[in-house]
Amino acid sequence: MVGKYEIVVYNNKVHYFLTIKRNITILQGDSATGKTELIRLIQEHETNGTSSGITLICDVKCTVLTAVDWELRLSSMNSQIVFIDETAGFLRSQRFAELVKGSDNYFVIVSRDALSQLPYSVDEIYGLRNVSDTQKYKTYKRIYNEMYKLYHLDPQGTKDPEVIITEDSNSGYEFFDTLYHSRCVSAHGKSNVYDSIRDVQDKTMLAIVDGAAFGSEIGKVLRFLETSNVNCTLYAPESFEYLILSAGLMDVPKGILQETYLYADSKEFMSWEEYYSSYLADITRNTVYQYSKQRLAEVYKTQGAVSKIAAVMPVAILPNKDSK
Repeated sequence: MVGKYEIVVYNNKVHYFLTIKRNITILQGDSATGKTELIRLIQEHETNGTSSGITLICDVKCTVLTAVDWELRLSSMNSQIVFIDETAGFLRSQRFAELVKGSDNYFVIVSRDALSQLPYSVDEIYGLRNVSDTQKYKTYKRIYNEMYKLYHLDPQGTKDPEVIITEDSNSGYEFFDTLYHSRCVSAHGKSNVYDSIRDVQDKTMLAIVDGAAFGSEIGKVLRFLETSNVNCTLYAPESFEYLILSAGLMDVPKGILQETYLYADSKEFMSWEEYYSSYLADITRNTVYQYSKQRLAEVYKTQGAVSKIAAVMPVAILPNKDSK
């Protein structure tokens, strides 16, 4: 399943607006913000249609997956947006993760807890907020709710950090170790980034992660940084491969990067990070820029390539030119 979908759900009391563009979207935030009510409205509309008094507008079918025969139902679904409440017991199971992988559906999951078995983006974690008191809706009596991003990462930079922590231990690590003059350490996976930051918290740090799949870890890491005296900047581009594709080293259509939702089929790719890796490997095959996640080709470590890739990163986190 590909595409970006607008969803409108309302009755005579509440009105929801959502935009879904990746295979996994997480709704979090405080209690009593309408998440459970959204699920209830979609389920009631699915059961009773227009006689429910609920209107649901979307270009694809929206459904609610409950614990009743969930495996059988999910296995038979195609090209739907599947809503799941955090009370569903199967949500944290490995079997659910297995069925999400390769599924031709999008999933909107209400969960205040991290779902470590699923690779979801830091940009697709949302809260719901009431907007009925804004000018936009002042003439209506309904309570209007819309999505808002919970995490806005704006890396301001730590001047000449002593340590650069990379989520990756292979190609991404090799590049950043070249860029930052051999100051990198690898966390060996997203689940170890938190501990890696704690291990060197007496030093100034820059942590670089793949934002497209780091969603389950972002809350824990940011809470630690906000409540400690650690001097650490977190940088979360979509992925290292996304930086390469953005750098102009090879010809990449703008749509691949700006409208990835039209290309990254959920049936083939669990995350956009997987899509960018696959696309980069495909377009560079049998060229000087042939890409492998396991080992970085030397051409990417040349001064010209390093400079071009660094140019698409925030200036605030780049190393000083005279830093060695």
